[in-house]
Amino acid sequence: MDEEPVEILVRMSESGEIDPWNIDIVEVTDRFLNELDRMHKLDLRVSGRTLFYASLLLRMKSEVLEESGKSPDDELCDDFSGDDLFGGDDYTFGDIAEPVDRLEKEIQRRIKRKSHRKRPVTLYELIKELKTAEKMQIRKQKRKKAESPVFFEADDVISVAHEEDFKDETDYVYSSFVKICGTSGETTLSLLCQDVKMDHRSVYLPLLFLMLEGKLMIFQDEFFGEIKISGWSPDKFEEN
Repeated sequence: MDEEPVEILVRMSESGEIDPWNIDIVEVTDRFLNELDRMHKLDLRVSGRTLFYASLLLRMKSEVLEESGKSPDDELCDDFSGDDLFGGDDYTFGDIAEPVDRLEKEIQRRIKRKSHRKRPVTLYELIKELKTAEKMQIRKQKRKKAESPVFFEADDVISVAHEEDFKDETDYVYSSFVKICGTSGETTLSLLCQDVKMDHRSVYLPLLFLMLEGKLMIFQDEFFGEIKISGWSPDKFEEN
């Protein structure tokens, strides 16, 4: 059974490799990666979830090192220094007010940004933050999958058609299309799916095969819009 990333972190804490009450992101990341390297050398399987946690830790380590490389005071001095602040010897009140106002806004922005980047202090907080990031990634993937249109390459369709008996399904889908709108009409993928009582993916594969045979055309009026099907016509290429 694969060891989950949280279990690895807890085990490292129990063995004294990391301090559960005073987490050092750089140290935790390095030790976590060393553990993965050890598992790899022992030919132990490392789960995709564990690799994802490793990538999160690496990102956190990178941010810590980036922030520690330069203090906020140094950054402010670089942004508002010397002649850039007051524009030389000849200046008016307006010349002074503008950079001072910008300086105040920059200070507030950096304070706000710093508060948002609070680092986990305990192992519990670290695990909680990692799990939150994992949930956000899962939601993002689900949303991306839901928004993405069904798409296959022509070679994929041909190979599937050779591996499986698609003739019956292809004939069935084409008969449904003709029944709905005739050989030269137009319908939508949703209506076709309702008629044949099949899901979008199951109907889309036969449709692609029918398009390769020159019987039907598949197109969209807009990205992520309704997929439409019509009888084959060279004029459709000019319209769409």
